[in-house]
Amino acid sequence: MMTENIRRDGRDDDFSEDDSPYFIPVTESDTDRDLLFHYVFKSVLKGNYISPIDHSSLKTCLDIAYGGGAWMMEMATDFPNCHFYGIDIEPRTPDAVYPHNCTFDKGDFLKKLPYPDNMFDLVHIRLTLVWTPIGNLLEEIARVTKPGGYVEFLDQDVSSCPVNAGPLMTSLVNAWKDIQISKNIDVDLMLNLDKKLIEKGFENVQIKKHPVPMGKWAGMVGEFFLSAFKLFTLSTASLTSGRLGHPSLQTEDEYAELVQKLGAECEEYQPVISIHAGFAKKI
Repeated sequence: MMTENIRRDGRDDDFSEDDSPYFIPVTESDTDRDLLFHYVFKSVLKGNYISPIDHSSLKTCLDIAYGGGAWMMEMATDFPNCHFYGIDIEPRTPDAVYPHNCTFDKGDFLKKLPYPDNMFDLVHIRLTLVWTPIGNLLEEIARVTKPGGYVEFLDQDVSSCPVNAGPLMTSLVNAWKDIQISKNIDVDLMLNLDKKLIEKGFENVQIKKHPVPMGKWAGMVGEFFLSAFKLFTLSTASLTSGRLGHPSLQTEDEYAELVQKLGAECEEYQPVISIHAGFAKKI
């Protein structure tokens, strides 16, 4: 059985896959996945950031769940006078030479951010808030952000299926939603994030919904988004396969073959996924 032979989450052995609070696993292909997502979001947002940060006063920045580090390294190159800290549960310091103003830390950001109060001019977090039970993470973000500093965020709307989703994508999204609920993850968080941030001491909350097409029919962005989505789907094999209602889905190869069918389905149905991106200023 696939779920017996493959450990996909890459986390420490304190958790099994089922009881780990983390949804998004760490796999060998995650750097490729993160890089693809990075370029998709950079294209959609027309840059690496959207908050009205003061370039001259940007001295410290925190990237929570930095993944492959692409966002951090590009920002560190663009802002050489700012030091960028990244924290992740399973650090993956890039093999290549990276900017001197980057520090990659290991830590369970769901428990506590290991940084002093009022340290950062900018806190950045993406593809994390709706994939983990955030607990006191928003309080921790508020604590480490300087007064007048910004938090910037991006995440998928997982409260409903994507527009024009085909049957396979619909079954995957529903399976993930079931897993999220079982892990006490708030699937409606992006719809209520503005109120939660205000409660934590932020103001001027700005959130915009961006439709992102998936598939070769939508050009390079759509093709990159589809490739990243496939890698994500493959990495969640042991969590997802048993919830899809395919009794013959027993091996990794069978699951991979199913995932490859997403390409043709996207060409037929032309799905569009909603991404929420925004920022808020700490009072």
